[in-house]
Amino acid sequence: MINLRPTIDRINALLTEDTEASVTYAALEARLALEKVCYNRLRQCHDYISHDQLKRWQPHAVVNTLIAEVDAHAIHTRTLLISRNPAVPGVEPDDDDFVEIGTEVGFNPKRIGELWNALSGLALHVKLPTNKDDRISEYGDADRTKAKVLDVVAELERIAKGTMTFSGIGAEVSFECACGEKNKKRASLLKGGQSISCINAECNQSYTVEIGEDGSHSFGLQAAEIPCAACDTIIFVPRREVTKMKHDEVASIRCSNCDHTNRIAWLLMRVDRATTTESDNV
Repeated sequence: MINLRPTIDRINALLTEDTEASVTYAALEARLALEKVCYNRLRQCHDYISHDQLKRWQPHAVVNTLIAEVDAHAIHTRTLLISRNPAVPGVEPDDDDFVEIGTEVGFNPKRIGELWNALSGLALHVKLPTNKDDRISEYGDADRTKAKVLDVVAELERIAKGTMTFSGIGAEVSFECACGEKNKKRASLLKGGQSISCINAECNQSYTVEIGEDGSHSFGLQAAEIPCAACDTIIFVPRREVTKMKHDEVASIRCSNCDHTNRIAWLLMRVDRATTTESDNV
């Protein structure tokens, strides 16, 4: 659980100074705080998602990805309770039998994105001159910036009331990657045909999600099949590894059967077949 109190106090101290410079620095601290809040949620969920699956780094985009692939309820505030006594089948425990363990405060990624972008537009860019006589100010509009920073502080104060974080709720499925890493996924968020990457940051393996008629999950390895030039043994190369190659790059792939070093590269080639017409045959 991230401790936001020192950050909030630092932002408020800068606002109290009430100079153009201090308000600008408060805006920077506030923007960084929003990033830390979102990235901390990502850190808590990294057992369920690969860094490679994060297509954008902006904080609200990261949270949207987590909602889609890890925890559909991250937007909601949740409280974890535990019963003082063992569960008895068929017996409903009394409300006062539960003890609160902690609360995670939910937040709206759209709201986070609006605040984050507003701070950038107001405070973290110098005004573009419209003509040669236009004066370039040192800072943005201090009053508007301060008002937006106070909005962020209110949001941070709300989030700071949380005492724990969840990595999601619901049934999970798991599989072992070819690299040996155990990968876990929320079953309800998986879709047939979906592509997922191994959570091991050093691994280039990726998989296609397959869902059976009975609802069971399996994960098909995504690999390029390359026949060895020496013995024709099929070499399976991680597709992510191949697709990251540049068009003028040559890679070496060693055959595990005969130890021959194969060289591969991307080539431009025509894929349509030549056709003939009646006039061509005259």
